[in-house]
Amino acid sequence: MDKLKQEYNKTLQRYYNGCDYIKEHLDEADKYLPIVLTLLNNINGILNRIPNKTKEEIMNGFRT
Repeated sequence: MDKLKQEYNKTLQRYYNGCDYIKEHLDEADKYLPIVLTLLNNINGILNRIPNKTKEEIMNGFRT
């Protein structure tokens, strides 16, 4: 389970970084939006496999 949580944390951080990048570079949004949406789908898939998660863990990641 710890490995899954670490994967979630890494993917969540990449997702947040991608969102920040798109906000700062709107002219490149078309190029990077599909990648960010793929990260979001991965996040949701990982979350479905982790039981008993809190809203805090979903938004900020898990302590490992």
